[in-house]
Amino acid sequence: MTEAKPAKTKIRIALADVQTGFARQFLQFADERYEFELTEDRDADFVIHSCGGMDVLKYGGVRIFVTGENVTPNFAISDYAIGFERMDFGDRYRWMPLFKVHGRHKPFTGPREPAAAALKEKTGFCAYVMSNTTDSDDYRSLIFDKLSEYKPVNSGGRWRNNVGGPVANKREFQAKHKFAIAFENCSHPGYLTEKFADAAASNCIPIYWGDPTIAEVFNPKAFINCHDYDSLDAVVERVREIDQNDDLYLQMMSEPWHVDGVEPESIRDSTYVHFLDHIFSQDREAAYRRNRGRWGMKTEQNLYDMHFRPHVHACKRFRSFWRKHYPKYLPWLKRR
Repeated sequence: MTEAKPAKTKIRIALADVQTGFARQFLQFADERYEFELTEDRDADFVIHSCGGMDVLKYGGVRIFVTGENVTPNFAISDYAIGFERMDFGDRYRWMPLFKVHGRHKPFTGPREPAAAALKEKTGFCAYVMSNTTDSDDYRSLIFDKLSEYKPVNSGGRWRNNVGGPVANKREFQAKHKFAIAFENCSHPGYLTEKFADAAASNCIPIYWGDPTIAEVFNPKAFINCHDYDSLDAVVERVREIDQNDDLYLQMMSEPWHVDGVEPESIRDSTYVHFLDHIFSQDREAAYRRNRGRWGMKTEQNLYDMHFRPHVHACKRFRSFWRKHYPKYLPWLKRR
């Protein structure tokens, strides 16, 4: 007789400044134990919010910040957060590379495809799939220009497309190439998105730039880490060396994606399961972490006024100005 699964605990969660689909990608780690009802109720026990605005200040529940952008959480308004910063903050924070929330990315463990067989399928030199360079680092275009001086780089995104239009499947496109450029839009410790994972899942050699701490997660022998080189010219020279030496290429393609083929504990699914379970297993009052004392609430009220009651905020600033520079007029102001 099959043992019945325990009933899931129902949790009501409000969403603020975050897309529903994105929020659900984080909640998937807790799906085994909890049944989530997403609501617009401003007094829901829990609130998931992101960097899309400050509407979260209208919600009174326990706040959980999630992000897909390189934005540091503000723990004055958030009780818990999942983000890109490499830091410890008790039970309130976990670092998560963005590829972990995409269901298409399985753990990069286990044996890889035989390198010799993979090499035979490579018909191109290097792939680059990029569509947006707005507010991004110049390195993203510089690497394309410098590598193209050695051999043509196939650009499959909207940016400088040279393959007849944007490709329908990024992985399939990259898989036909020996190398794939995986550059973040900026460099910041911990800011590791899906770009490296997409290149790795395509079974080519990623040329990576962005998170200077990436070697703590992925095996540095399996990819070209631009942070190990003094310049992009040195990176191009290393690519040239590998491209012209099949033995060297096959050696890199045979390396496991993680050191010793073991996924670091910091990014295992169980880490995020335990983090979310710790939050949702508490009742509302016990789960609060942000400062709800006098100055904590005062700080939050000031933020609320700045965003939603600018006239009130302006009056407060005016009074502070007069209190500092013209204290003798304060009695007169109070009478009015």
